[in-house]
Amino acid sequence: MSDNNSIRRTAVSIAVAAALAGSFQSAMAQDQDDGRVIDEITVTASKRAAGIQDVSIAVTALTGEQMRLGGIEDITRLEHLVPGMRMGQSGNEARLAFRGTRTNNVGTEAEQVVGIFEDGVYVPTTTQALGAYIDVKRIEVLRGPQGTLYGRNTFGGTINIITNQPEFDGMTGKVEALYGEYNRTRLEGVVNIPFSDTFALRVAAMNDQHDGYIENYYEAGTGDDLSDRDMTFVRLSARWAPTDKLDMTLRHTFSDLDSNGNAQWGYQIIGSYVGDEYFDGLNNDAPPNASDDYDRGPWEVRRDLKSTSIHETSSTTLNVNWDLGAVALNVIGNFTNYEGEQISDFDYSDGGDPLNSGFAGWTNDQDTVSFEATLSSNGDGLFDWMVGYYVFDMEATWTWLEVVDGVKGVPHWDAQSPYKSDSSALFANATFPIGDRVRLVAGIRQQEDGKQTRDDLDWSVFPPVNADGTGRQQDWSKTLYKAGLEFDLNDDMLTYGTISTGYRAGGFNPVSDGIPNSYDPEEVTAYEIGLKMTLADGTAVLNLAAFHNEYTEMQAQAFIDLGGSAISEYASNGGEVTADGLEAELFWRPTDQLNISANVAFLDAEFGEYNGGTLNGFSDFDGRQDPSDPVAGFSLRGWEPTLSPDLTFGAQVGYDIEFSGGSVLTPFVQTSYSSDYYATDYNLEGGKQDAYTKTDVRLIWRSASQNLEVQGFVLNVEDEAVMMRIATYNPNATTTGLQTHWGNPRTWGVSGTYFFE
Repeated sequence: MSDNNSIRRTAVSIAVAAALAGSFQSAMAQDQDDGRVIDEITVTASKRAAGIQDVSIAVTALTGEQMRLGGIEDITRLEHLVPGMRMGQSGNEARLAFRGTRTNNVGTEAEQVVGIFEDGVYVPTTTQALGAYIDVKRIEVLRGPQGTLYGRNTFGGTINIITNQPEFDGMTGKVEALYGEYNRTRLEGVVNIPFSDTFALRVAAMNDQHDGYIENYYEAGTGDDLSDRDMTFVRLSARWAPTDKLDMTLRHTFSDLDSNGNAQWGYQIIGSYVGDEYFDGLNNDAPPNASDDYDRGPWEVRRDLKSTSIHETSSTTLNVNWDLGAVALNVIGNFTNYEGEQISDFDYSDGGDPLNSGFAGWTNDQDTVSFEATLSSNGDGLFDWMVGYYVFDMEATWTWLEVVDGVKGVPHWDAQSPYKSDSSALFANATFPIGDRVRLVAGIRQQEDGKQTRDDLDWSVFPPVNADGTGRQQDWSKTLYKAGLEFDLNDDMLTYGTISTGYRAGGFNPVSDGIPNSYDPEEVTAYEIGLKMTLADGTAVLNLAAFHNEYTEMQAQAFIDLGGSAISEYASNGGEVTADGLEAELFWRPTDQLNISANVAFLDAEFGEYNGGTLNGFSDFDGRQDPSDPVAGFSLRGWEPTLSPDLTFGAQVGYDIEFSGGSVLTPFVQTSYSSDYYATDYNLEGGKQDAYTKTDVRLIWRSASQNLEVQGFVLNVEDEAVMMRIATYNPNATTTGLQTHWGNPRTWGVSGTYFFE
């Protein structure tokens, strides 16, 4: 559709919604019990505290209680509660998708399209994005580019994770135990200890273990099932507020995950293309001695090389809030060390040599340092403003791994010097009143980014050594902006319109003939109008947002055959994507016992002039590629981007049954629907995920004192196998394989929680 038609349609959608909301308000206007009024959540989406209904951002905020009901233990289940969000995953890499954009490149040297921040600190890699959520106060999911406030890695949106800080008003905490299918045991404890009116400690700890969801029946019972888990997590927080004006919190977090993992980019080859024809279930890279029975289904595989996936993170953050009278100063400093290692069977079969693999995985030892300072207006001035400075530095010794005689090590052909990345920015944001009901919102950010590759190898000696000083370095600079208007229709309705920009930094490719040396940043210009409404005397909240996003220089992944058995992966600037959509959220308490929330998203996303990597095993495919020119790429014009269903819907319903003694039993049902979509940018046979529903059910009992809670639950009642991402993989010059990661099967569990105070 044309840009004018898009804007007209979204405007009409908002106008119709406003009219319907007015009717709903009139129909429901009556005296209400204050207990049914929905408490407005205070968010820091704009980097200053404000009610969620008062910010001109499409943001979903989930409290700790909502996360418990939704089973949100990490990022993988957020999509059920956030309109339009799609959770993609390949192996141990998160590949989020928002509003027509998606994460293609993964690993240390890649940039996410959705920036993830925990207590204001950027989570830099897609592997770390899968970390656990423990003792979380609130999660905020901001949809659309957030470049002016958050920088280069918020191209599609931002996820803010805000953990609980120590409190001074008493000893509180909880102890929770869970047992579930696949021998799952999970123990979690939290204790808040105030030592005085100005100093308190808080400790949160967790251990979570379960057997693998994916049975490896090569040697049954050996403990080599995939997607298992053994995770330990500890966070120690100390808070000191020596005066009413100064408040400081120091957090140290440690997590350790030991598992077999899910392979690097998906654990199953579901089919391959050879000579323009798709062969379901064909793994054309399987060795000749592989059996005919190396895969039986989404959660059954047969792999003879033992897998490992080990990740350890240690992070320290200092947050300082200082009220200086007319202004407020906020400072966040962080140091994080992350060490990760992964080994998997790269022929995806029970063939080959289980003790030797020239290409088996990766290892990484990564240090990041970040600092942000913001100065903002304080009090009831003529307008609100904020200025800030941000700096980030990362150094990572990321290398591939091989296995020789059962011993892992860095192969001689991989460089071992560190990869470096840095970022700095100056930014400002302000809200100017224009009359009593209208405000102008403006923001600007000057973003500077740099990257340096690992040194090249000197092949004049063998084994080769690093040629010091040969690493390639490049800087990028971008000015990002946001402008908008806010208009209060009345005390309970806010409408807004914004224009904003975002970008994702470029990067480098391996040095090789026939592929580009580097790739440029990608950019987005986003137009959004929204309506936020509190209805029915505060017992209902309805929020709507319509958007039109124009993406340019979008990055694409590709493979090139270097001859022999050598295949190189590289990135290029594919081209354009346009996305139009409408999103809605409803929270409603129609009675004292009934709680309802729902979300829906409509999306129309399409590639324009866009070339992905050339696919082996195809001819010209209706003129979409030239097999004789592999760098020219495969045209995706008119196709849909990965994880972009036309319609998604989610609903959560809970009903409180109160017994005479005061205890409460709550049946709770959560269901979500997605129309069909492609799990890869290549809209080809084998790559489509059919429409599906997923339903979770919970039965929750809470004592009259509110101190004891018991839950029983079943997740994915339908036992639906959902493709979370497909990577197109070129193992040789004549084949394109479809490599996928499936979502979890049906699981059940029971838990008990004791809250003390």
